[in-house]
Amino acid sequence: MIDISGIREFFPVKQSLLYFNFAADGPLPVPSQNALCEAAKECSRIGSIPVDKQAGVFEGMRSELSTLFKGKKENFAYITNTSEGILYSLLAVDIKEDENYIIAADSFPTTYRLMENMCKGTRKNVYINDATPLVDQVKKQVDSKTRAIILDWVHYFSGKVIDLTPIVELARSKNIFTIIDGIQGAGSLSIELERSGVDFFFTGGQKWLLSPQGSGFIYVSDKVWEKIPRKSFGWLGYDWKDFSDYSIDPEMRPGAGVMEYGTRPFITGTAFRESLRLFNRFDLKAIESHTMELRKFFVEQIVKRGYETILNESMAPIVPFKKPGKESAELLRELNKKNVSLALRNGYLRAAFHFINEREEVERLIELLP
Repeated sequence: MIDISGIREFFPVKQSLLYFNFAADGPLPVPSQNALCEAAKECSRIGSIPVDKQAGVFEGMRSELSTLFKGKKENFAYITNTSEGILYSLLAVDIKEDENYIIAADSFPTTYRLMENMCKGTRKNVYINDATPLVDQVKKQVDSKTRAIILDWVHYFSGKVIDLTPIVELARSKNIFTIIDGIQGAGSLSIELERSGVDFFFTGGQKWLLSPQGSGFIYVSDKVWEKIPRKSFGWLGYDWKDFSDYSIDPEMRPGAGVMEYGTRPFITGTAFRESLRLFNRFDLKAIESHTMELRKFFVEQIVKRGYETILNESMAPIVPFKKPGKESAELLRELNKKNVSLALRNGYLRAAFHFINEREEVERLIELLP
């Protein structure tokens, strides 16, 4: 288990709540709050922040992401949310009308609604929570016109984690792009992005990465640019050396930086970088071990007490549960009155455990359950 005694004061939320709602929103650590406030004060005090200082924030972010998620620094770019990550991936891959894409129909609505509205190609469905292994479902759907496979790494409701390896191997063998929404796993589970072989991986920072809304990142592998031409998504996708002279013709920025299309949020980015620094004080494998131990303990105890839950062979630290004969919405209201923070999803309560949770907090939650 991770010892958080040295950073407990970073999380005032622990003083007032039993907080198990990280799959919805993560509380901002005090160092990130301080960094955000200082950046806001600087903007108020001097107005125009020097370009090199702004760039330094996002270069620092890339360095922290490279360390945390084990990928090349230049393969990370700043985004504001997962929807942006999906859109950028679509713009890069450019699925044609006579092509198709494979998507998890039971994924979070962000994914499939965006694809429905923005993609020209034909949609083919697979299901993360189906009993048939996902890779077998994908194999049945793949054909010579398949351009991309779009999946959630972790299911937002069941907590099921998909095995990326066989999906990526299949996709690579057929020159198909893999586009992975990592928002329910990045920060709570370990992943080495370069080794994983995924083409696009993105997440918002507001959940498990304990960062402000409007923060996040996209990872784009080197293999992407071997398959398609690199292109800029906006004027700041070019490497302007001097913002006082726009008569020059700059080169595109290296790596995923071409996707940072316009002015980046300096204030939010400063807090995001600070949260990433906090994560890099720990190891993601240690964080995963800690959260999964809490999850295992919680599931064992609630099952003994007659609660229903959903179990899969590979799980994130997300637990949907409900009490037979009791409305989950009513139970949530009762727990809220006892200063417990959970979420209501699809008729179940959803608990999500993170490294700042301690076993004593989980024991207290169990005691409060009827």
